[in-house]
Amino acid sequence: MSAVWLRTIMMNKLVEKIWKRIYLCSFLILFFSSVSAYQHDQSKVEFLDYSPELLKEYADGEKPLFLLFSAEWCHWCKVLESKTLREEKVYQYLNRHFVNIFIDADIHNGIYLKYRATGVPYTVFLNPDQSVYFKYSGVLYAEDFLEVIRGVQENVAVGKSLYGDDEELEAYLPPKEFNLAKLEFLHQLLNDGVLDNIDWKHAGLGQGQKTIHPQLLLYLLENSSVEDQEQHLEWIIPALEQAIRHLYDPLEGGFYRYAETREWEVAHFEKMADLNAGMVALLQKVNQLSPTPEFEKTAEQTLKYLVKTLYSEELGVFLSFQEADTFYYFLNAEGRSQGKTPEVIQRIFTDRLSRTLLQLMAIEGIPGSFQLDQKILSSLDFLASMVIREKQIYHFYDMQNGQWETPGGLEDLALLSVVFAEAAKKYRKPHYLHALKKLHQLAREKNYDRDLQIFSDHNLNPEDDLEFHLEMNAWLALSFIENPRATDQDEKIIRDIIRYFSAIGVRLEDHLWDSKDWYFSNRYVAYLTAFQKLKKR
Repeated sequence: MSAVWLRTIMMNKLVEKIWKRIYLCSFLILFFSSVSAYQHDQSKVEFLDYSPELLKEYADGEKPLFLLFSAEWCHWCKVLESKTLREEKVYQYLNRHFVNIFIDADIHNGIYLKYRATGVPYTVFLNPDQSVYFKYSGVLYAEDFLEVIRGVQENVAVGKSLYGDDEELEAYLPPKEFNLAKLEFLHQLLNDGVLDNIDWKHAGLGQGQKTIHPQLLLYLLENSSVEDQEQHLEWIIPALEQAIRHLYDPLEGGFYRYAETREWEVAHFEKMADLNAGMVALLQKVNQLSPTPEFEKTAEQTLKYLVKTLYSEELGVFLSFQEADTFYYFLNAEGRSQGKTPEVIQRIFTDRLSRTLLQLMAIEGIPGSFQLDQKILSSLDFLASMVIREKQIYHFYDMQNGQWETPGGLEDLALLSVVFAEAAKKYRKPHYLHALKKLHQLAREKNYDRDLQIFSDHNLNPEDDLEFHLEMNAWLALSFIENPRATDQDEKIIRDIIRYFSAIGVRLEDHLWDSKDWYFSNRYVAYLTAFQKLKKR
């Protein structure tokens, strides 16, 4: 047996064992635990707070590195701390044999993207030379985690990797010629791929974790033929019914992030502003096509949750997350009145707020009592102030310190651009066009790759992180398309972006065939939306 085959078998067995145990932990934790707020600085693991300089400091050291990606709003991150990292055998072993680095995935989204993390908590083990040895998503109990870290420590010393060349993707070859007609294939590929992956038994998409993907579903309903639209409604309506049954909070409103199982069980109780804004827009759209009192009522209650809980009256801006609390969300109304409401994270993230506003601006016919337009405009002005007054864009605003922090990346810039393009079109306010002009200038100066003729993130390779760059360039293309003052140079940028990514069908087919993770769909939808808008011009 070859070394490659042996390594592959070892990896598959390890991964399979880990995922089986993570899955079991999800059920046990859900029903038998209540976890307090996660404070990693109080952890018995000797964590170092991430910075780029920190990784350079430990380059070519003697110890392997344990990178833990976490988030304030994440319930399972708290579980990992309380059920695993506080165990004496675990933290002593980590402190003795590893360099332990804590990474807030929301704040440091650049390195989150670099390691292609999927969700939080996310664990990455690096060799001493900082090459990736092994990584996984989810929670393990102490004994299982201890088994993993012992195996890692015993093997990384010789520079092994459980991945080898397995992560390498086939090289992407962008077309040399612009051909708008060929892009119809991508739309039909996504449309047919979705229809082929419907879970008719339990509703929703795929055979694994279940959630609703508003951006994907809205795109399909708005850009499909009448026949395809009717087909989509046949499965979207049952999926929404399941989501309302399993992922909706009937007492306080708002949808939870997703369900762990194919049957829509084991909810992850975080509430995200952008997801809930998208759910309002989707429920409203479906209700227009197929009137359903339950959908209309849920849309209104979800919007009520957004403006009541995830809107800061003090700052006049929508917030991003409300943290999870498994115990709290199982209580009845009386029990909740005596308990502590899960905290709303006191940071405003530029990318999350932008995604939220894009969805909210698409909502129509909302009762005036919500004062939605005023809240959207106030949030837009909050972002515009940062774009216009500051010398650079920022990734988040810390409400406790009252200031913007951490320079923004390509994702922040791209989403801000499309937000102000849409806002300028909808509200016709001059300072929104001013903000858009400055953002386009920044994009050209700092992120435009003249060789590839697309915008790129300085910390990532566009060819390796193709789908991330696909979405970000799509948002920028949309912002140029919607710009009423677009120049001939802007038109060329649009066409170059559409051309560069027009051979993405192979990657899309791979995703549709795999059908495990439907979060990829939003990246393709952004691109196809840009294509549809360009086609209609």
